[in-house]
Amino acid sequence: RRRWKEDIEGAAVDCPSSEILKRQDELRMERLRMEAEVEAWALSSCWDVKCASEQYFTFETVAAENGNEGGGKLRDRDNGALTAASTVEEVEAARCLAELIEFAILRLMRLGDLALMEQGGALNPIRRATSERPADTLKPWEPWRNLQKIRDEIKMQRLQKDEEKETWTSILPSGVSSWIHNAVKNASVYEETYLELAEAAVILNRRAGRFRFASRLEDHRAEVLIARAEYDAAAHVLSDNVGACARDQWTRAHYWRIFRLACCQRMSGDVLAYLETLTQSFNPKLSSVAPQKTASLFQKDLEAIITDAAVAEPRWGAFPFLETELSIESEAAGKSSQPLPFLRRKLTKHLCFVGDELRFSLSINSHLPRPIAVNGVRLYLVTIEQYERVYRRNGIVAEDDAFRILTIDAPIDIMPGQNDFSFSWQPMTSNTYVLATVEIQWKEASFFYDSALLRKPMIGLDIQPSEPTQTIELNPLFLIPGHVQNVRLVFHSGSDVITEGLVRLICSEGLLVVPPKTDPSKLDEAWSDECIIPLDACGPGKKVVITTLVKSSTIKHDDTSGNIQTMRAKVETRYRQESYDAVMAKGEEPESDPMKTLLQAMVTTLDRPALAVDAAEAFLFGDEQVMVNISLQCNSPVPFYIKEWHLDLPPPLLVEQDGDLNKDMFHHAIPEGEMLLFGFKCMRTDSLDDEHRCERPLLRVVLQDDFGKTFLQVLPVNLEDIYKKLRKEDVYAELYTATAELTCSTEEGTVGHPVPFVYDLNLQSLMTPRQRRRSSGASVSSVCGSSLLYTIVSDGSDWIVS
Repeated sequence: RRRWKEDIEGAAVDCPSSEILKRQDELRMERLRMEAEVEAWALSSCWDVKCASEQYFTFETVAAENGNEGGGKLRDRDNGALTAASTVEEVEAARCLAELIEFAILRLMRLGDLALMEQGGALNPIRRATSERPADTLKPWEPWRNLQKIRDEIKMQRLQKDEEKETWTSILPSGVSSWIHNAVKNASVYEETYLELAEAAVILNRRAGRFRFASRLEDHRAEVLIARAEYDAAAHVLSDNVGACARDQWTRAHYWRIFRLACCQRMSGDVLAYLETLTQSFNPKLSSVAPQKTASLFQKDLEAIITDAAVAEPRWGAFPFLETELSIESEAAGKSSQPLPFLRRKLTKHLCFVGDELRFSLSINSHLPRPIAVNGVRLYLVTIEQYERVYRRNGIVAEDDAFRILTIDAPIDIMPGQNDFSFSWQPMTSNTYVLATVEIQWKEASFFYDSALLRKPMIGLDIQPSEPTQTIELNPLFLIPGHVQNVRLVFHSGSDVITEGLVRLICSEGLLVVPPKTDPSKLDEAWSDECIIPLDACGPGKKVVITTLVKSSTIKHDDTSGNIQTMRAKVETRYRQESYDAVMAKGEEPESDPMKTLLQAMVTTLDRPALAVDAAEAFLFGDEQVMVNISLQCNSPVPFYIKEWHLDLPPPLLVEQDGDLNKDMFHHAIPEGEMLLFGFKCMRTDSLDDEHRCERPLLRVVLQDDFGKTFLQVLPVNLEDIYKKLRKEDVYAELYTATAELTCSTEEGTVGHPVPFVYDLNLQSLMTPRQRRRSSGASVSSVCGSSLLYTIVSDGSDWIVS
């Protein structure tokens, strides 16, 4: 300034004013050129230092596309990695170089200011682009549908601007590097040079670990690109930089960058990228700083873009403008957890059964300022096996991967805030399912909320086969040894739908069975130890009765043998739940294989007769009559009826014609453990009728079961005592021996005096039973036809004297 003042004062006093003004302009221009030369040398020196030290790092300088001798773009050899340098020395060197490049940027901006002063004082394009309020934000917000016309106009303006580039007057001396001369040739080249220097500074700052410095420079680069109407390049820069403030939790700066990114994408016409940015702008973390007017404008654009066919093809992920949460409303039979190693997550499984009516609750939290109407909401249920295959393949659950897709019918209005919806499902196939994905269909776009990517518990369903309601009854409950019996198997389908089945009757040793409806003439050849009977399909509430014959051999009672004759019935069925047909009629549930079940029943042969003799006794009464009492114990597990009975006695006893004292006593069912008392009035007889002759006393009892089947029980009766007594009487009568009963006098005698005794003689034993029956009270002498002589003989040892 002192020199400039001296030069002005050196002008002749008598010079005209025009000359003085001209001199002032010359001096100002000289001053600008001198300052520009200094700035140019400083800029060139900084760039030379950077280029000289490039090989120190893992960077390389690639010649600029415009062929400038000193210019170049700094690129990362490691595929553009943005991590810090590996050593402390490299980090420090990168920091110094970054500061040097930033100083060079300041020199370039000052050099641009000086060049524009020469042009008449126009505003530096870099300063204008990086001002507090960019020029494009001062214009009205145009609706999305009107932007295509504006984009065409901008393209035309750019073409005209390229053709009519205004060349700046050079203020640099000839000795300055040619790339700096070219940098201030016009506004376009000047902006490109700035962008190149800023990109180099960004890379060095990132290498130095100064990510916030790099982020700030990226913002400036993006604003310059926006000012140049290079919206695609600006969007690329901002999309890489938009998350820096989110990591630092600078919500206002984050929202501003999202806003600027949206401005670039809407002007470039990138529908897909703009849709993603719009959905990110409604992040709940940004709701506190998002201006209401901006949010409203963004939703208008979002609603317009959603109708574009271009958004239908991509698979959109879980964007934060809608948040989802799934839960199970139905009460489960239990819970368990299963690790998913391929996801490093745990699956919470809810235990349910086929045919259960399940309800799932879906909560959608909308962060949009206004309500929206979506086309539909779908829930993808995927089997655990398919889910693992999907995530080992690419991790994307497609519609073809789903076993079942549950839907909510449209239209569905989603209000701002929380919205609750529910799905219902009645499973017909047993398996383990994952509630994998929620799909929200909004106009042309579909948003998928995958459970594996959400920070919420993963929900699964462990669907087990429904409890079969089928039952079988096998009658009778036991078999009587030594008999051929009817066996009836009753199958009840319950509420199940039987598709097919098989009945197996398996007999142990000692039992044989024949197939149902066997020809009686071929019965002997049909006996076998196993019988297989097909079971036809039937609907709910049906009853199938299978009747056949079983033959049991007589059981030999052996204490050392523990074998029990057993017939087992196994019914194997394939069935479906009762509501299967109604569910399948809707055409939504996939076809499934029937469930399987096995029903078993068993009938055993009694190890002892159904009736057993507990006690038997007989006693004489009258002259020639005998009363026989027999008690029986019922061993049958199920009640039986006694149809008839008969007592056979060997001579000399015979049941009198009206001697059965048990008539009308057993017309009721006899339960297990009950004692039956039979009484018979018998008489002695000398008849030797062969028709009724038997070797030992037998009680024959005919039992009848609920099916009308009769069983003959032949029970030996022990009456040996009464028969022995009768035989002795006959023997004594044949020996003509009578008994005398000695009775002492009631008056006691004295010593030395005789004692009177009385003899009572019973001569009836001298007659045979036939004589007694024929005598009808006559004396022994008359029966025998002669007088009787007798003597009394006694043994002295039988006397007791006291």
